[in-house]
Amino acid sequence: MKRVRVTIRHNPQDPAEDMRRAAHIRRDLWAHSPVEIDPDGEAHGTCRDADHNAYFEFATDRLPEVQRVLREYGYAGRARVDVVAEGAGTECVNCGSIMPEPATICPICSFRDIDPCPYCHNEIPRLEYGSIGGDVFKCPNCHHRVRFRFNDPLVAADGHYNQPVVLISRAEAPVHGL
Repeated sequence: MKRVRVTIRHNPQDPAEDMRRAAHIRRDLWAHSPVEIDPDGEAHGTCRDADHNAYFEFATDRLPEVQRVLREYGYAGRARVDVVAEGAGTECVNCGSIMPEPATICPICSFRDIDPCPYCHNEIPRLEYGSIGGDVFKCPNCHHRVRFRFNDPLVAADGHYNQPVVLISRAEAPVHGL
């Protein structure tokens, strides 16, 4: 996973145009590529650097797709993409930071991504569970079957994700064919 920064070169005649262009790039990434970005999310909001250039950051494993969108949709002249950090972990849905390794709670903002296992009560990142099928997974620690479901509602009225994002329950009934 790479944390990338898309920087839009400052337009001193129309500084607001920098922000509009950043919004258009986010929307085109979301609409025309498999890059996972929330075009309206706070975690991917636009900031300005010391030179007044507009920029936004996000995590992706698809850097070539980001470069393709900048090129094919006419942004390459005023926008560039740079890798600002690399890590083996995942992106926090709350603050956008790349966690150094998969975790259940973000070490930066303390946002909880997933419940502890309902059987062994250990904190296990969602990527470490083994998929059995559908919403049924196997705990890598105690080997019990569990069900994943997204918190409902996933997003609160204020636009932030409710935590945890993934709720885990016991999968009491056997899964047919397994």
